Amino acid sequence: MYRFRDAADADFPLIADFPLNEEEVYYMIPSTTYPLTGEQLRLKAAERGCATVVTDGEEVVAYGNLYDIEEGEQRWIGNVIVRPSSRGTGAAAYLIQTLINRAFESHRATTIRLICHNTNTRALLFYSGLGFKPYDVQPKKRPGGSQIAGIAMSLSVEGQITL
Repeated sequence: MYRFRDAADADFPLIADFPLNEEEVYYMIPSTTYPLTGEQLRLKAAERGCATVVTDGEEVVAYGNLYDIEEGEQRWIGNVIVRPSSRGTGAAAYLIQTLINRAFESHRATTIRLICHNTNTRALLFYSGLGFKPYDVQPKKRPGGSQIAGIAMSLSVEGQITL
């Protein structure tokens, strides 16, 4: 059974090992470099809010956070990553619903937004299945300079508290 808690400094080195390659690190935190380190994650979490881990028993299986968390209508979900052996198990859905709930309960958000890269088909289908809808496309540069599309997605969360 999944549970969530605030991320602790000791979690970041473990989570840094979740991405399998440079592309996954880019999807998770485009502003960092590969290989990802616990310190990079810790610094990024310090810039954001609601750094959240999902656990299965005592084991950390997923991580994400919120940003642009001043009081107001919208919040952004970012830095989402799931341990490879926990992908496809419901851990990601639990994490996203937890972040939605935290944004709604703690920050009074009514809209949740995120950016998913067009080359991350699995994530695009996942977010769409959770009810996120695309509303904008933004050019993004990958390491090495090639261009891809960042697809901005949005979900209205009023009345959606369900865990």
